[in-house]
Amino acid sequence: MNAGGPAEDYLPRRPARLRELDGREGRIALTHWGPQDPSPILLLHGWMDCGAGWQLLVDQLPDDWPLVAIDWPGYGRSARRAERYWFADHVAELDWLVSVLSPDRPARLIGHSMGGTIASIYAGVRPARVAWLANLEGFGMPELPHAQFPGQVESWLDALKAPPSARRYPELEALALALQRANPRLPLAHARYLARAWTRAVDGGFEILADPRQQLPTPIRYARADLEACWARLRAPLLLLYGAESDYMQRAIGVDALNRLRALMPSMRAASISGAGHLLPHEQPAQVAQALVEFVAALA
Repeated sequence: MNAGGPAEDYLPRRPARLRELDGREGRIALTHWGPQDPSPILLLHGWMDCGAGWQLLVDQLPDDWPLVAIDWPGYGRSARRAERYWFADHVAELDWLVSVLSPDRPARLIGHSMGGTIASIYAGVRPARVAWLANLEGFGMPELPHAQFPGQVESWLDALKAPPSARRYPELEALALALQRANPRLPLAHARYLARAWTRAVDGGFEILADPRQQLPTPIRYARADLEACWARLRAPLLLLYGAESDYMQRAIGVDALNRLRALMPSMRAASISGAGHLLPHEQPAQVAQALVEFVAALA
């Protein structure tokens, strides 16, 4: 694999502004782009990512879009929790953030993977508080068979006794190349940018920012029927984007997944992103941005 040179480094086009809030359980970090707005578009990242990871997509979006990316607790620059990272807490965090960042208007949400799942649950639980939603491969976790639940809880209990340690890399290039090996669709320049965004410098190298306990197995898993009940209550305009080379929707929902989603949300607009897998905003940000711009323009 060609390691590349400086010409393959990614240089952000739009300057970011950093901010922090005192959240429900500690500091919440925010990254702003574009003009100030009393109801900005909220960007909700996926598992093991952070708000800065949205820069690749933000640089492809219109400059007049007011954008705010959050770092979920235990990710990026946000405070780590003392005990747990359970999905219901993320939904509660989003409810609080919407009340703070968009108090007088329904929120506009763009979520990827975990962030898309959280946003779609929230949009069904509080349909009046969401103006529109763009869900990028946020399908929830695959259904856990009931017979496997005791083993899942046992794995969680065992992991609590020996939680994972933070991942460290001797240099950023090692992480960038590891990201590209794991996902050959990811351009090297984007892998190098994410390696910078996801780490902090420590003695002897670079450490992943996300709390390593985010990798613990969870003793709580929403049933597929619970997620679908939330989706069926969603009333906001919805754009669903999925990677043309991703199998995550089928693994999470099952065969004929797209038609099942259309039955739950008849007004849903859906589009595939060519050349992309599950990490479509990192792999094909220009295509994702074009789909978002067309979706928002159609709402005007």
